[in-house]
Amino acid sequence: MRNLIVSYKTLPSSIRRALETMYPEGYEDDTFEFELPGKQTICKAIRVTLEGVNYLIKLEQRPKITDFLADEEW
Repeated sequence: MRNLIVSYKTLPSSIRRALETMYPEGYEDDTFEFELPGKQTICKAIRVTLEGVNYLIKLEQRPKITDFLADEEW
């Protein structure tokens, strides 16, 4: 079985149509977030298996925000 990581922007139209039929009410509940190794980026994605291929579809990206404690007493 093949594994592919693709962006939603470059997704073929046939896969987009399959997503619409699999998730007619939206796929927001099935998404997850992961951090790209070596980058300060968090990606939101969904996993889909179609025609013997496992797709990891990246939906959106955002910069990772790191909060440092500025409290002097800590």
